[in-house]
Amino acid sequence: MIRLVLTRLSGFVLTLFAASVVLFVTINVLPGSAAKSALGIHATAQAIQRFEAQHGLDRPLLVQYAEWLGRILQGDFGTSFQNGVAVGPELLKRLPVTLELATFAFIIANLIAIPLGAWAARRHQKGADRSITFLATILGAIPNFWLATLLVLVFTLTLRWLPPGGFTPFTVNPVMNLKQMIMPALSLGIVSSALLIRIMRASMLEVLSTDYVRTAEAKGANSRTIVFRHSMRNAFIPYLNVAAVEFGFLFGSVVVIEDIFLLPGVGSFVLVGIINRDYPVLLAGALAITLFVLTLNLLVDLIASLLDPRQVKARNS
Repeated sequence: MIRLVLTRLSGFVLTLFAASVVLFVTINVLPGSAAKSALGIHATAQAIQRFEAQHGLDRPLLVQYAEWLGRILQGDFGTSFQNGVAVGPELLKRLPVTLELATFAFIIANLIAIPLGAWAARRHQKGADRSITFLATILGAIPNFWLATLLVLVFTLTLRWLPPGGFTPFTVNPVMNLKQMIMPALSLGIVSSALLIRIMRASMLEVLSTDYVRTAEAKGANSRTIVFRHSMRNAFIPYLNVAAVEFGFLFGSVVVIEDIFLLPGVGSFVLVGIINRDYPVLLAGALAITLFVLTLNLLVDLIASLLDPRQVKARNS
């Protein structure tokens, strides 16, 4: 088990390092000028040179990366080119909003995907299976921003049940918080459930075709026992890995949804950075999302290894 953890941690560190290199290079080679975005299109050449020298943008890319990485390792994410605000504290202030949204959406996605995927597998090649598979295909084709617009049209403009946007912390007003978060969470969760339905169905079909499930059926075990006692645990192993990736995708795909619903999260922060070519904001936001996704994948990988009957048997032997 210790060897497994060390191996996974080594891979985590190497992947994070490689991702930081790719992020830094990609953001710095994008067309446009951070200096012109910060100073305005009428900035003089001298002002642009001073700005680039002040922020180290005139140095070789390798030197810029080394200096940036050194600051990151010390917990310094830099300051915004636009307003001089420290990026690290601002990111930490916005992180709970994005985490709440992604978690809420993830719960919705799983509440839809797990029962529908399991039921489709149990009713393989029958009407229920075909209907659920068709539903998953439709949901997967819907852009989340389109669904968000539709929800606002129905629940805000027509029925007037929910506010159009904004954010109130749960600790301040739980009811208002839920009212403000339900539509953005549904926008993300419903669309994300499409992939998870297919994964749950495929995982359950694989497990239901194994010898021990067939043996349980031959012994007269009822459908509920077969699904919940013999199938679900093993089906969750591949499902968890994909679900973790999907949760990371949710965390990284909140940019447009946060902007639509005026949520002060990491996504809207990064969006402003993209518009303004604000390198410190872009790098900090992208790195935070990458770190979150990699950490989540590491934890799920370790949990899946613990749940895998083959590895459990190997450790006990």
